[in-house]
Amino acid sequence: WQTELCRSWEETGSCRYGAKCQFAHGREELRPVLRHPKYKTEVCRTFAQSGTCPYGTRCRFIHS
Repeated sequence: WQTELCRSWEETGSCRYGAKCQFAHGREELRPVLRHPKYKTEVCRTFAQSGTCPYGTRCRFIHS
């Protein structure tokens, strides 16, 4: 919860969800990310096969 910036807030300066938004409205609201110990320890099969991944930077696998 609130580990990433709200895209709407970044792009427009407003968000229709207001205080109920799951994302941070400014860097001061960002919380630390708690990741699983195996996070990004295996290659993303989709990225390896096609060179692209629908999850992009949010993918929990390695893109290299």
